Amino acid sequence: MPIQRHFANSHYAEMVDVSKGNTVNTDYIDKFGYNSAVGNSFETVWDGNNVYTYIDTAGTAEATAANSLDNNSIVEVSGLDVNYNEVSEQIIVGGPAGGTSFYRVFRARVVTPASGDVNAGDITITVDTKSAAIIAANYGQSLMALYTVPANCNAYLLQLDVGTAKDLEHEVKILTRLPGEAFNTKAFITTRGGFIEKNWHVPLEIPEKTDMEIRAKGSATTSVSAGFELLTVKK
Repeated sequence: MPIQRHFANSHYAEMVDVSKGNTVNTDYIDKFGYNSAVGNSFETVWDGNNVYTYIDTAGTAEATAANSLDNNSIVEVSGLDVNYNEVSEQIIVGGPAGGTSFYRVFRARVVTPASGDVNAGDITITVDTKSAAIIAANYGQSLMALYTVPANCNAYLLQLDVGTAKDLEHEVKILTRLPGEAFNTKAFITTRGGFIEKNWHVPLEIPEKTDMEIRAKGSATTSVSAGFELLTVKK
């Protein structure tokens, strides 16, 4: 009971209601990513060691495994269709492409592993000949610090965080891009090792259909984790 009273008298009660789906037309998005080898040029903080390549032409998703032990696993792919509506589908690793058309992919996870309790090797989700998501070995889901705001929604950026494994100089930025436009930097952080967080006292509005991602670079190669928190509100 004391915990319930505490929530009732704090802003956390509202956030719990959002998380539980009790707030009409509002959702909470927590995007977090990891890049195991960020070098001295900007890379997206995701499971690949490069700048993420977006899908140009909507298409179906196919899952392939680097380790044969993962064949026949079931993975769930989540993203948007060509109209920027949310879609998801479960497909079989090593099996045929699914039946859902994706224009954006921002998460993939292992639902049922074929062997053991997590994926033994990397699983790659391919759409439009591009690596749309990667589930790195032993993680069970993609680690992608990127997102695209669905149609008929506005997103509100609440928080950005960055962690680095080595005591090196790092530059980190969060970028947004409207359809047909260039990426723009919305926040820029410099840090030397450790963990840093930025909170928006007035949330930054991100319009529908906007691509968002975090990119980082360092004075030498190191791993970087990063993430951001959003509220999405349907129009």
